[in-house]
Amino acid sequence: GIFAALFYALYGIFVVFCQILAVPWALYMQWLEPGAQDWFQNSFLTVICSQAPLAWLFLRWLLTSDHFLTKIVPMIREEQDRSGGRLPCIEKHWRCVYAGISVIVQCLYVIWWLYMIYWPDYPFNRKSHMSNFPILPLKLLLDALPWTFPYRLLAPMLLCQIFSVMAKLHIARMEEYQARHRGRNSGKALFQLLKRNIGDREAEEQAWACGFLISVGLPCISVAMLVVLFMGWPEYVIEHWFFPSYVLHLVVQSAQTFVSAAQITSKSKKVRLEIVEMIVVHEATFTEHGFQVEAYITYLSNYYQGFCVLGTLITNELVIQLGNGLALTALTSAVRWLVHM
Repeated sequence: GIFAALFYALYGIFVVFCQILAVPWALYMQWLEPGAQDWFQNSFLTVICSQAPLAWLFLRWLLTSDHFLTKIVPMIREEQDRSGGRLPCIEKHWRCVYAGISVIVQCLYVIWWLYMIYWPDYPFNRKSHMSNFPILPLKLLLDALPWTFPYRLLAPMLLCQIFSVMAKLHIARMEEYQARHRGRNSGKALFQLLKRNIGDREAEEQAWACGFLISVGLPCISVAMLVVLFMGWPEYVIEHWFFPSYVLHLVVQSAQTFVSAAQITSKSKKVRLEIVEMIVVHEATFTEHGFQVEAYITYLSNYYQGFCVLGTLITNELVIQLGNGLALTALTSAVRWLVHM
């Protein structure tokens, strides 16, 4: 009814406000203590605070797009039919990791916010700057930040979880496709099923190009900028000690996104090899002639690939290399920071 539509509109406005409230964080810091931060520190705050509204905008587009309605919804219904009505979801251990890190980050944020606003030596309470900005409006904005922070935690987390569910749907499609090869089948029907799976995967790659960059690219940029801050401005990192934990929160989500994409690639490779083995040992036979079967195997081997982002195939090896690189960089910067202190 009218009241439901009005409530939905007002709630949408509230969510938008929650998402964009922290984006001008660098401006808030300039108001608190003019000239205390340089352009790089302001850029770091802007980048890390922009991920939540960007993730929310992408999710808003995705869930109302033709791709979701014509590709994802049918895949969800197929999975429900196969599993007896159950919806696909992420693994329990990942849910526990997300919940635990979210609670820890939320608590750290509140502690840091109280320290920043009410600690006697922090900028907001330095009386020499009280006349440089409007106290009451700024304090109202700052007071609203911890209450709206759960919304900003939720959007990036939902982004990677939805991608994980999408990956599971594609993996279920591959398993169904492989199971259809047992016994004697029509190669033409299997070829049509193969083309459908390839088309849906390519459509997923195009739809998630921006979402993948938001979920993975921005956390990597944030880590790189944080490393520079560790090396060049260690006192800044000490004063803003909350942000390393927030970056860790984003990195865990980007890792899950990468792992989910790599699972599609590894499953695709496994399915290709097992189908060829089934054909070799005559567990799978076809009604067509031999040259048609050879053409089908060639097409399967060349085009049933894994998940690509901007032309880059996401594999387990790539995930391990990136993880090792991030760990080594973080360890090196932390050691240099401790030595500098």
